Amino acid sequence: MWSAQRQAAVLAGIAIVTGLAALFGPADRWGGVDIGATGAALFGLALVASVIFFARRPEVFPDDASVAEQRAWIGLLFIGFVLLSFLRFMWAVSHQPEAPRTINDLHALHFMQHLFSLLVAWQLISHLVGRHAGTIQLDERDLRLQHAAHRAGDWMLTVALVACICALALLPASLLGWWLAPIVLANLLIGFLIGRSLVEHLVLTLAYWAARR
Repeated sequence: MWSAQRQAAVLAGIAIVTGLAALFGPADRWGGVDIGATGAALFGLALVASVIFFARRPEVFPDDASVAEQRAWIGLLFIGFVLLSFLRFMWAVSHQPEAPRTINDLHALHFMQHLFSLLVAWQLISHLVGRHAGTIQLDERDLRLQHAAHRAGDWMLTVALVACICALALLPASLLGWWLAPIVLANLLIGFLIGRSLVEHLVLTLAYWAARR
């Protein structure tokens, strides 16, 4: 019988493949199959299966892995999906003939449904990995690593804002008009926050990985 780690890796691989198919599947059918719709359905099933799996097999991670470390790896996977979903959404918005003026003009229902399912699964799995950990779920090392990850996220956000300031100062208004529409700009700011969270999770998981070597 496969170990819990191998089963979790297979399940994660299925989620990644079906998630990418849902986001970037071709508009045309392949052999009569709608890749995007099929991928979205299978991705939803993979999320449900992941929640059930972590509810029944909590021993996915090594015994000496803290709850914070487990949640960092899980968060990295989910925030990666959130960022990809956001980038796909913004790519679709950028191809509209004119900048959206209201929230309804964004046609964001599909993105919001995808985002909601990701956040719900993320929170459920994070809760499940910590339910047997007792009252202490953060130690001094976890807090130290999290502090370093937060600083890396702050640096990423600072660099992104400086880049935006330079773009506003140097690029002609004709190139910036579409991106400065209030609805578009609001979504770009959300994208910065998602990127900051991804950097934090990436730095944190790399720190845990390095500590195990």
